[in-house]
Amino acid sequence: RERDARRIERLTTPYSRAPDCTAQLDASKLAAIEELVAQRLAAKLRRDFAESDALLQRLLDSGVRVTDDHRLWRSDDRPFVVPYRQEGGGIPRLGTGGTTRILALVLERGAAKASKDYRRADALEAELSRMGVGLDDRRRTWRYYDAAPLPPPRYARHGGQEGAGGAGGGGGGGRGGGRGKGAQAD
Repeated sequence: RERDARRIERLTTPYSRAPDCTAQLDASKLAAIEELVAQRLAAKLRRDFAESDALLQRLLDSGVRVTDDHRLWRSDDRPFVVPYRQEGGGIPRLGTGGTTRILALVLERGAAKASKDYRRADALEAELSRMGVGLDDRRRTWRYYDAAPLPPPRYARHGGQEGAGGAGGGGGGGRGGGRGKGAQAD
């Protein structure tokens, strides 16, 4: 039930403008885009995919791109960069404005990755690391290295037990995971 509730919440979450969208939009153009995006979401929720596709085409024709996975839209020609969120806490070392600086670097790194400038993305990740910040690209999070360890994602464990033969190491179950015939224990 909880998973279904999260799924429904995710599906009904309204779209928003990408935070790094640089297009200059007047109030009427912004309102028109937001209205089309909202109408498209309503059509998707009604499962009227023909109307949803027609609305998407209208958006594309007017220079607006949409990412359904992240519920964002943008009207410039920059790639989508999904924002990261802080996880865990920790001790900020940068004083006032430190979090803003970290978020700016994380977004810049995302833009570099999206444009396939991996050398720049790696340099930005190294800079963040020197600042005591670690990134988790899978979960789209960042955290200070000294923050308390977080529990692993639920999907990384089988039944919540380490060493149960699933992901999480050890266990020796499955092919090639245990000691072979005649192997000696240390």
